[in-house]
Amino acid sequence: MNIAKIGRHAPSLIETEIDGDISLYHPPTEQVTVLNGTASDVWRLCDGERTIDDIADLLGRAYGVEPDSIVADITETIRQFQKAELLAE
Repeated sequence: MNIAKIGRHAPSLIETEIDGDISLYHPPTEQVTVLNGTASDVWRLCDGERTIDDIADLLGRAYGVEPDSIVADITETIRQFQKAELLAE
């Protein structure tokens, strides 16, 4: 059970969406991150109020899969967001 809420988007990010995929520019590091469709879906749900389990439940329903089958992928995606400093503390 993942009960910790995931941070919201870092305030300094500049976000652009093209054909459902999100590109993020992080001015402090001058880094650009391009998210594929699935990572973009996870990104949209990182609002500072949801947990990993909440995100898995929502995406599981949207994708027609069991939430438990996607928790590990969601967790890794969020770790990558944190590593790239895309989420606020």
